[in-house]
Amino acid sequence: MKRPKKTVKPAVEGLKSLISDQNSSPHFADFSEISETMVNGYARLVRLGMPGHTVALAMLGATVNLYRMFGLDEELPELLRGLATSIEKDVTTN
Repeated sequence: MKRPKKTVKPAVEGLKSLISDQNSSPHFADFSEISETMVNGYARLVRLGMPGHTVALAMLGATVNLYRMFGLDEELPELLRGLATSIEKDVTTN
């Protein structure tokens, strides 16, 4: 079944433009505030009594949604396969 045509808000288009800029090289510190906010949110779920595997699955779902939001969901299966291989080989990932 075909997906319905997506309507994308201007802010998302701007983000997609930034993501597609292959010449940028953001420093990991640029993401620290967002990462801290996300971790605090997921920690709150654990404090509310949700099991860790439920929270982890929610994080994975959020990742899938993020890729869809940027129109990158077609790239996700290959990325996840590579990540799974790295995990199986016990290679450190970012």
